[in-house]
Amino acid sequence: MATLTITNKALEYIKSHGKPVYLELFQVINCCIDIRESPSVRLGPPHDPHNYSFEEIQGIMVYIPHELPAIPLTITLSNFLGFKKLVVEGWPLA
Repeated sequence: MATLTITNKALEYIKSHGKPVYLELFQVINCCIDIRESPSVRLGPPHDPHNYSFEEIQGIMVYIPHELPAIPLTITLSNFLGFKKLVVEGWPLA
């Protein structure tokens, strides 16, 4: 299972919404090599919870896809022109 951590700013943002989060994996792109974009971080429970395990990380319930690679990842908060968005850091493209 992946090692997930959450930055303090992301933790505050998630707690302010009072919801769990989940990582949404994209489909693998097969073009000479297999590439998968970084997962999206969404607020709330997933629509297909049977495809996830869940654990409490730093006081937040996080739904983790069964097929997430076992690599260290960090959920952080991106802020662009005042728009805040949870993102994953540490994701390799290939």
